[in-house]
Order: sequence, then C-alpha cells, then structure tokens
Amino acid sequence: MYKFLIALIVVLILSAGGLFLWQTFGEQTPEPVFCAADAKLCFDGSYVSRVAPSCEFSPCPEPVGWKSYNDPVGVFEFQYPEILTAKYISVVEWPPTVTITEGEFSCAETPAESSFPARVARRMVDDRVYCVAAMSEGAAGSTYTTYTYTTVRGGKLISLNFVLRYPQCLNYDDPRQSECAAEREVFDLDGVVDRIVGTIELK
Repeated sequence: MYKFLIALIVVLILSAGGLFLWQTFGEQTPEPVFCAADAKLCFDGSYVSRVAPSCEFSPCPEPVGWKSYNDPVGVFEFQYPEILTAKYISVVEWPPTVTITEGEFSCAETPAESSFPARVARRMVDDRVYCVAAMSEGAAGSTYTTYTYTTVRGGKLISLNFVLRYPQCLNYDDPRQSECAAEREVFDLDGVVDRIVGTIELK
C-alpha cells in the first residue's frame, strides 16, 4: 500500500513538473493582432485593407497593360498604361514626364472664346482639382497637343507633361470618320491622368 502511494505521489510530482516546464518554456500562442478597419482606394477603383501583423495596407492590384516607371534619381515611381485604349488617338511623347515641386496651387484660366490653340482650364476629376494646360498645333493632317496636368498631392505640386496625336476625322470616309469623331467625344483623358496620379509613390 505504501509503495502504491509513493508511486502515485512521484507520478503527480512529475506530471506537475512537466506541466510547469511546458507552460514556462513551451510554444506560446501569439496574441491576436487587430488592425484598423479603414481602407485604401486604389487607382483602379478597388479598395485594400490593412493586414496583420504589421497592419500595413495590402498592395493594390497590378493593372492589366500598365507598366511601372521609376524615377532615375529615386524620388518617385508611378504606373501608366503602355498604350491608350483608343483606336485613333495615339501617344507621341509617353510615358508622361512627372515633376514634383514645392509651391502653392494656382490656375490662371484662359477665356473659352480666345483659348485656342493655347488654353488653360481648371477641372475637378473625382476628388482632385487639376489645372490643365494644352497647346495644339497642326501637321500632316493631324493635331498634336501638348498637355500639362498639375495638381496637389501630399502637400506637393505634381505635374504630368505629355503629347497626344489627334487625326483629322474629316480625312476619313465613313464609317471611320464617324468612329473617329465618336472616340474623340468619349475619350476620358482626365480619368487616365487621374489614375496615373493615383499610382505615384514618393520614396
């Protein structure tokens, strides 16, 4: 009887010691991390949330047909469409030249009745205000327009400069003439520029 009690006591002591050692040195379950429930709007209109454990935002999805541009000086990077989703309108100087400077935003608009071929207009695109300067000149049956879009992001002035070519739609026969004119009406250049601006990341 005494041997049984002694064996039982030894087993209990060993079990208690093993439990103590496991609780002290065993694998610890990490405390769950809860991130803020805010979301980040991506350039393509989708949203990404924060991910544990760092609670950084998930990367925005890579746009189809877009390329990345890294500033050689290492100040910024951005994404842009390699080609425009247009049949008649084409790029001449592309991707846009991006400049980032200090300063206050201003926009001296030109009167609509006297603005061609040089014109400056203030535009609201989604929730951003742009000052859009455009200079057009004709050559070989086409109009070449140099654009400069300027806006404010992160307390800095951001400007995008590029050149597009617009063919003279009247030089085509129907149905291409009608297609060309219709494309000119619906082409959303402001939206393209705003999506590019939305991808700019300062380093």
